[in-house]
Amino acid sequence: MKISKIFNGKLFMYLIFWAVSFYVCLELFSRTGKFRMIDIIYTFLFHIPLVFAVTIHSVYHLPKFLAKARFWVYGLLLIFLFGATVPLYNLTFNVLSEWLFPGYYLVGMYSQLEVAGFILIYLILSSSLEFSRSWFSTLKAKTRIIELEAEKNASELKALRAQVNPHFLFNSLNTIYNEALKKTDKAPRLILKLSDMLRYVVDKMDHEKVTLEEEIEYLTHFVDLHKERLNNPEKVKFKMDGDFTDVKIAPLLLIIFIENCFKHGDLTDQDARIAISIKFENGELTLICENTMYDNEKDLFNKTGMGFQNARRRLELAYDGRHSLDISSKGNIFTTKLKMELD
Repeated sequence: MKISKIFNGKLFMYLIFWAVSFYVCLELFSRTGKFRMIDIIYTFLFHIPLVFAVTIHSVYHLPKFLAKARFWVYGLLLIFLFGATVPLYNLTFNVLSEWLFPGYYLVGMYSQLEVAGFILIYLILSSSLEFSRSWFSTLKAKTRIIELEAEKNASELKALRAQVNPHFLFNSLNTIYNEALKKTDKAPRLILKLSDMLRYVVDKMDHEKVTLEEEIEYLTHFVDLHKERLNNPEKVKFKMDGDFTDVKIAPLLLIIFIENCFKHGDLTDQDARIAISIKFENGELTLICENTMYDNEKDLFNKTGMGFQNARRRLELAYDGRHSLDISSKGNIFTTKLKMELD
């Protein structure tokens, strides 16, 4: 064990405890106002049984029995401890003193009842120290657990945000590839839009919060990019309402729900649609996404996909108790409604 750990722990605490005790008792036992050698010897001998009792009690009785709620055993051992310490006091002053300090005559021994009282006082004081030390250790451990949990959540949020990128990149590149095969003039414009979006993703990936205005701009580019590849872009409605400045939001969170509209949306029928609405009012953001579903996806309900699992987990970590997510399906219309309290 390192010396630093010893002096930062229990041993250092008791060294201070006994140093203070020795000084206080020396002041009490000194009758002339000056510390004589006989006063020091008397104080030293007085502490021998007390050190014995406190050490046995703190090292053995407290952690092994009282801390484990074995109260009956603890009580019996406490009685035995008193029974051993009181005779030790008499042995110290009657035998040990003659052997260690033969030239000194010591008087003023305390009675057995008084010695028992001293032992009780010292056990109470030392137990208070132990309980205080244990409380601070527990508090420190809880603080560390909270810190580790925060670090874990931050790491998990970062990992969840990173999961958005490959999925989005794959879909976007697939769209551009299809346009390139057709050799249309849409491909260059889509590449520019994708470039702007990737720049945003790279710049904001590690940010805990971004401005809602930046996030909305990113979503607008995303919707525009997908509308470019559609034969009937008028079937996509993207509505925004509210003042998005000076508001913060976790980056790349809303994109999951909007991306789901285009991934699973069916725009082949005449009445098919994708409708996306974003509104910010009184500190609350409301996102409503609606899309017509393919027949073979009506039973899936799109609740168990990786994207929605990702989104739910990110909402739990970043907006716990400050959001509501409702996913529903009526007929062939799939609807997602998200409400979030933003700073």
